[in-house]
Amino acid sequence: MTITSFSLVTKGPALGIRHLQVLFLFTCATLVMLQQMNMSVAIVAITNSNSSNLDYPEYHLNGQQKSYILSSTFWGCCFTQLLGGYFSSRFGAKMLLFVISLATGLLSVVTPFSIAWGGWKLLFGVRLLQGLVMGGMWPCLYTHLAKWCPKKEQNRFGGIMTTGLDCGTALGFALSGVLSASHLGWPSSFYVPGYVGIVWCLLWLRYGANSPSESLFISLAERKYIELSLEQSNAPKGEIPLVPWRHILTSRPFLVLAFCKMSQACSFYTLMQQIPRYIHGIFRYSIWANALLSALPFVIMLMFSYFFIFLAEYLTQRRNIPLPILRKTINSYASWTPAIALVALTYISDQNVVGIICCLVAAVAAISGQAIGCSLNHVDLAPNFAGLLFGISNTLMSGAGVISPLIIGFVVTNESDRTQWRSVFLGIAAVLFVGNLLYLIFGEMTVQPWNGPKPVETGTAVENQTAGPMPAPDGPPSMEKFTYF
Repeated sequence: MTITSFSLVTKGPALGIRHLQVLFLFTCATLVMLQQMNMSVAIVAITNSNSSNLDYPEYHLNGQQKSYILSSTFWGCCFTQLLGGYFSSRFGAKMLLFVISLATGLLSVVTPFSIAWGGWKLLFGVRLLQGLVMGGMWPCLYTHLAKWCPKKEQNRFGGIMTTGLDCGTALGFALSGVLSASHLGWPSSFYVPGYVGIVWCLLWLRYGANSPSESLFISLAERKYIELSLEQSNAPKGEIPLVPWRHILTSRPFLVLAFCKMSQACSFYTLMQQIPRYIHGIFRYSIWANALLSALPFVIMLMFSYFFIFLAEYLTQRRNIPLPILRKTINSYASWTPAIALVALTYISDQNVVGIICCLVAAVAAISGQAIGCSLNHVDLAPNFAGLLFGISNTLMSGAGVISPLIIGFVVTNESDRTQWRSVFLGIAAVLFVGNLLYLIFGEMTVQPWNGPKPVETGTAVENQTAGPMPAPDGPPSMEKFTYF
């Protein structure tokens, strides 16, 4: 007789294949976000060669055309988030992530040619197609994380994975500005991440795996540690649970979570897309100074993300803080601090450069807490459908990314007029306040009944009472116990 129990697998290996999978997820998020956000800075160089490198062509685009191009990837993401979540939950994330990263890299390489061959309309089409491909990435990441992440390590691994968004955004700004101002010119801001993404695909194809049981490189001990730690949340092996659409779409905790995520997206995507335009309109800095100042809030955001990861680990493991209190407290900071900073930003004098930059840094850096505050709540509610849930909520978030630049394109007709920016920032602050208030009241951090069938527990006291005394085994039981020091 073999006894297997989570309580017997006391600790996982300090460094294993699950860490490699999380590293892949982090770098995938970084590269895809870099390729999504590099246009925010590159469009300044594309339309104003005096601010970057005079050796490369300049294209004249009006404000509406710029808004269409900036929002194009988010248009695409709206249509494929749900598909990415559905297919990754049903069939695994490995091949989907491979196709997404490969197609994204190839489209990034051809981006500079598109505007030369077909003007802004072809550029819009290429970026729209790239957005369609990118849309399935985040649901795939959460699906893969749920398969590889032991419950005890969820905050740590999930936090590290989501910091790829912060890292990719910061690199998208800084690297695009530096490359655009270099002798390589603005086209290199699309070539470099595109080719790096193709290299990532080759490594992922070799070392990625849908689950521990499919990995060719994982040890038996680590595989048992992961599988047994997830035995209370995953469906029985070989069984693909049916999607409970009605329960998902009528679940109050999930609907509140989706609205909270959308409110944060209104702030985050607006700042990601518009900070370079705002700084250029107010201060008229050069492309490299604009890029570095635009990247600064996201660099600070990345640092704060790791702070929240360690804080969550400490509070849950050492102080036994209940998960609902942890999530809601951190999410309140991630939502209401940016709201306060954006309100303050609208009333600071445009001569106070330090004050304006500090408000932008505070508004962006605080959003880093949303990874621990509410993003991982998808896994809390339904581990079997984490990717699908994220696909639904991220579709709404991408919708905010589409609507935001279009509204700003109509409201902000003069980038140097701060009164036009004021109405944008005050509106975002109000949405952030309401979104977190609903999350505080109605948010939940427990597995929902519609997550799927629970595996049959063996060897429990209840089972022994109903089944009667067990016959004595022929020999002593063998116990699979793995402890690492």
